Amino acid sequence: MYHSRLRGDYYEMGYRYGSLLHKNGFRFPEVSPEKLAFGEESSTILKAYYPGAIAEIQGFADGCAASFEQVSSFLLTVGLFGQSPQCSIFAVWNGSDMIVGRNYDMLLDVKKYTDSSLVSPNGRFRYIGHSDVFIGKVDGMNEHGLAVAITLVPSPLRQPGVHFYFATRYVLEHCRTVDEAVRVLSGFPASLCCNYLLADPTGGMAVVEASPERIRVRRPEAGGNSLICTNHHLHPEMTDITGSQPEAWSKTTERYAAIQQQLRLLPQPGVEDAIRILSDTKGHVCLNLKEHRFGTLYSIVMNLSQLELYRAEGAPNRCKYKRDDRLTALLKRTV
Repeated sequence: MYHSRLRGDYYEMGYRYGSLLHKNGFRFPEVSPEKLAFGEESSTILKAYYPGAIAEIQGFADGCAASFEQVSSFLLTVGLFGQSPQCSIFAVWNGSDMIVGRNYDMLLDVKKYTDSSLVSPNGRFRYIGHSDVFIGKVDGMNEHGLAVAITLVPSPLRQPGVHFYFATRYVLEHCRTVDEAVRVLSGFPASLCCNYLLADPTGGMAVVEASPERIRVRRPEAGGNSLICTNHHLHPEMTDITGSQPEAWSKTTERYAAIQQQLRLLPQPGVEDAIRILSDTKGHVCLNLKEHRFGTLYSIVMNLSQLELYRAEGAPNRCKYKRDDRLTALLKRTV
């Protein structure tokens, strides 16, 4: 896993990252005509909602000697025309701290591209975010303790719109609370089906279930203190639109049930409890599908109330979690 640090305006951050990769031998891959067409429509929509992302894509393209169309179309079509991540996320409030656990599951060959970035955009909130591609993010925690993480929901539904890579980044850079993030995500036209789990230090939590057809929000049940999402929709107004039953090979229902069962047994779950849940192989939460060359690439646990982040850079049943203090150190230096 890389550990990049990005700061400055959007174009500058993109150019620095693209230049670094190009210097180290990276050459941008060819993009199919189908992806180019879809990406062109989506980039027009993205520009209306998030012009900073367009500037960063242009900077990255210039830095790595590629065209804007190549880079934007590649990023804006991930998960639409090929294999997609299959992940597990939960948030739980223990009465004083908000704990978030997340396993990122994908093709094992993708692990070499994973990155944990400390990002300081000019005039925006600072954050740590993770991804398996440049620029976009699949999860993270910002300086206000707001966390967001995505899971994809396999479905044939797709349309040009705001890709989850950029919706996640927008939330981290612009929102302080779950309610702010819910309003933002509910206003974005989704390009594919996915779930966004949101949590903040006050105990707020929600899952935004998004699709090209509609968007709905799940909150904890009355008296409940947790939320879980894997790779299927659960809101009663969303289960009819995914186009198929949850994909059995990804163990999405088994993973959900395993996390739910373990959370019910914990009266006041903390960081160590979250680590044990994410390391569970019997319930497939720590995923290892050898026949598909698919499994957990990294795992993170966040205590949002303390701005603490712990990360295992590999399958959590084998790799140790290490604390990442880059964000808190940055905040102390800039007080």
